[in-house]
Parts: sequence; structure tokens; C-alpha cells
Amino acid sequence: MKKEYDILIVGYGMLGNLAALLLADMGMSVVVVEKKQATDILLAKSARIDDEVLLILEQLGLIDAVKDLLYPLEGTQIVDKKERVLLEFNQTRRSQFAPLVGFYQPDIQKILQQKAAAHKNINLFLGYEVETFEQDEEKVAVYIAPTGKQDFISLEANFLLVCNGQYSRIADFLKIEVKDYKYHSSVLCVDTVGKEGALASKSYAQTICDAEFPVVKMANGQMHQRWEFQIDRETIEADQTAEKVRSLLAELNPLDLAIESAFVYNFDARILEKWQDRRVLILGDAAHVMPPYLGMGLSAGVKDVYNLAWKLNLIQQGRASLDLLKTYQKERQPDVERLIKLNLWIKRLFQSSKFRWIKGFIPIIPKWFLKKNLDLTTNLKSGLVGKSKLSGRVLASPKVANHKGDTISFNQALEHNFVVLGLDQNPVDALSAKSLDYLATLGTQFIQLTPQKKKFVEDGRYTQNLYDKEGKLQAWMKENKGQFLVIRPDRIVYDFCNDVASLNASVKTLEQNLTISSFFSESV
Repeated sequence: MKKEYDILIVGYGMLGNLAALLLADMGMSVVVVEKKQATDILLAKSARIDDEVLLILEQLGLIDAVKDLLYPLEGTQIVDKKERVLLEFNQTRRSQFAPLVGFYQPDIQKILQQKAAAHKNINLFLGYEVETFEQDEEKVAVYIAPTGKQDFISLEANFLLVCNGQYSRIADFLKIEVKDYKYHSSVLCVDTVGKEGALASKSYAQTICDAEFPVVKMANGQMHQRWEFQIDRETIEADQTAEKVRSLLAELNPLDLAIESAFVYNFDARILEKWQDRRVLILGDAAHVMPPYLGMGLSAGVKDVYNLAWKLNLIQQGRASLDLLKTYQKERQPDVERLIKLNLWIKRLFQSSKFRWIKGFIPIIPKWFLKKNLDLTTNLKSGLVGKSKLSGRVLASPKVANHKGDTISFNQALEHNFVVLGLDQNPVDALSAKSLDYLATLGTQFIQLTPQKKKFVEDGRYTQNLYDKEGKLQAWMKENKGQFLVIRPDRIVYDFCNDVASLNASVKTLEQNLTISSFFSESV
């Protein structure tokens, strides 16, 4: 049996599930292959995601379904057993959501699975393993079989996305080298339910640094808690027993806690040298694994998906060539390396003399000295970005009003295309005929933003009209002397332009770096 799809995804954890939903929402036909059944992959591996991931859930129309399962966090604290704060890392907020949220992964994943199972563009092969694959210049042929059997099925797709975690065999099959940071750790993850409300700080994930080994504790709602015991690999398997788990919890909390789950997760710090082999693309833990201190592994993987999805969409539509995929690793790897190095810095900090000094003088140290701001949002320094100082940053998402008078987030007003926004001006009028023709070929969305306290303008000439209800977008643009924004489909600012000339120059540069495929140009 042979079936053809646009995208084949290996792995149906939360990352593969989100990838399928995002790609299918863009109109692509997706098939997912997972060696386990749906109920067998509902593991509480991750417990935190940031607001960039929440923006993606909002785009997919899922935010209302999951919002009651998310617990807002401001960031991470390092504390001692007396719960004295030794260091506080506050994360930057880019939307109306909290900068970080805690969650119980099985609850969220059930909703994602239900959405995927009902989607007309998604086909699922659960209980199947990838046996082998081969690729040529036009497609990837993947041979799968029911787990433990030899009844082969051949699936063909234009692209293969590898989302099956750090133990994926596909990178080995492709003989891809690994950059190893020489960090190895195991974490015993325990999810509990208490009878007296959340035990951890209501707004932070906390790492206890002076326990026998570092322990993360975090509230996931008023009654649920996550504990992550960072135990050496030699003893962690023994510590997974129910009796040992209870004794570990008893040392840190006197309350009676019901244990929902306990499992071991192994961490390394490494990055594949290549995340792409022609039509095979590797994402998330299969491409990079980081230490657990900041809990950003899942968020990093979802950002890989988001970076790729719109590029694959343009390629599938015939609007862009395969060369666009060369920007994937170039754009994502610096952010991932920054997170790995920051996690390793925190580990070294636990053992440093500076930390011992802080613990000794905590009563007299000013509180401001112990607080650090972390901006872990995507910040592209290279790849498909313009040259302004604001290029490469994720766009803020305040409230706006549409022509119907509905109040929505700016993120909800955007589609899966490039966007050109004009402040109090129709951007179509500012573009040259050549620039306009190129952007129209890309499927660009044009927006005229009416500033707060001005009469709402409805100029429907190829343009969507929005009203800046909170005044935040206009304030940000005026502060930076900007008149126009060019925004990528993944909500990253491509360029920030202060006049008509700089807007057209920016579009010209975009055209040089993102060329329309010859096939599409000829068909148009």
C-alpha cells in the first residue's frame, strides 16, 4: 500500500502533535507515525512552556480549551531549604499571557490529540514504527510496520519531520555528527496532588539548591505539584520506587501528597551538526538536548516547528524554492546554544564561591541584587531578517479591534503569511508597483493600523483595518520612529521601517533573499 502526503512526521508526543496541527492548519496534508498508542504517550515529561508557545496555541484556536490547565509563572527562583530566595530570574513578557506557564502535560496533550484526530488534513498511524526510508530530489519514501511485526506499508511525502525525541535513530541512520557539551544528568520527575493547595511559590518554578541534590518544585494549579530530583545516573533507577519517592518528598515537605506519576528522564547537552539532510528535517530533542534547569526544552522544540512550518508552506505552494530551508538551522541554532550555555552557567553557579557568599549574607543583601531579568524570547541575528535594530524579535501582541468591533489580540488578527503594517496609513499606497507585485505573489497580508483616540478608518483597498485599542503598538512604533512593519509568518519582525523609501528598500532585500520559485513565477 502506498499513500502520498505533503508532510510525514515521526513522533506523536506534544511536539509532533503541535507540528501536525500547525502544518494541517496551513492546508498541508500530514501523516504522523508513532510506535506507541495515543494513551501510552501521555507522559508528564515537560512542565513548562513560554508565551511564544501560547501564541501558537492561540493561533490554532486552542487557547480557550487549555487556559484553565495553565498556571502562570513569572520565571525561576533558586532557593534554599528555608525557602529564602538566593537568585530570581524573571522572564520577559511579549503578550497578554504570562511569560511562562506550568502545566500537567497529559491534560494538554489529550486536547491536542482530540484536535488532531478530528482534523481532515491529519492521518495517524499509531502503533507503527519507521523501519527505513529513502529520499530523492522530489520525495521521501518511508517504510513502516506495526510495532513488532513485518507487515510493511510504504508512505510517500514531500518532507519528513523527525520529532521523536533525543533517542531517535534517524540521525544515526543519516550519519550526522554530534556536538557534545559533556553534560550528563538524570532527573526523577514526580507529579503529586496535595490536599492543602499549591506548595511551591505561586508565581515561580523554584530550584532548591542546598538539598542533597538540586530539586525543582513548581505548582501546576492550586492542588498539583511537579518535583524534579536531579540524581546521578548510578542511583536514580533505585530511587524510582514508590517508597524512595515518598522519602524524598518527606524530606522537603511534611504534607501527605498523592503521587500521580514518577519517571526518569535523562538529559545531555548536545546539538546535531546538521538539522537537515535534503528533505529530512530534525526538530526538538532529536536535534538538540539541553539541561533541565530552565525547563525550556519543549518551548525550544516548538519554536523549531514554527520556524519551519511557514517555510514549508511557501515551498508547498510553489512560492519559494527549497533553498529557503537553509535558513532553518541558521536561525534556530544560536538561540538553542544560548539556552544550553545559560543552563550550564546555572549549574556552575550552584557550586561557585559566589553562591556560598550569597547564602551566607542573604539577610543583608538588597533584594534588587538578587533579581535578574532573562529575555529568552526568539532573537534572530542571522537568516531571513532585515537590518533594523528591532529585526529578529518576536512581535508583541496587545489587544486590537477589527472592523466588526470585536476585541482580539494582534496575534489573532494575523494569518499564516507575511504582513506589512502601516501606522495610520494604508501600506499599499506606500509600496512601489514592483514591491506590491512581489508581496502579492507571496500572499502577503496588508494591515492599516488606526492609532488610539483617532477615528477608525475603513479603507478596504487590499487592506485589513485594525484599531489600536490599547495604544501599545503605536506607542512602540512611535518610540522607535517607525511608520511600517514587515512581519514574518511566525510573528517575528522582519524589518522596522521609518518611511516609504526604507519600506521599499526592505522589500527589495527580502525579494533578493526569498526568491519566488521559477515554477510559480511561470504559472502566474
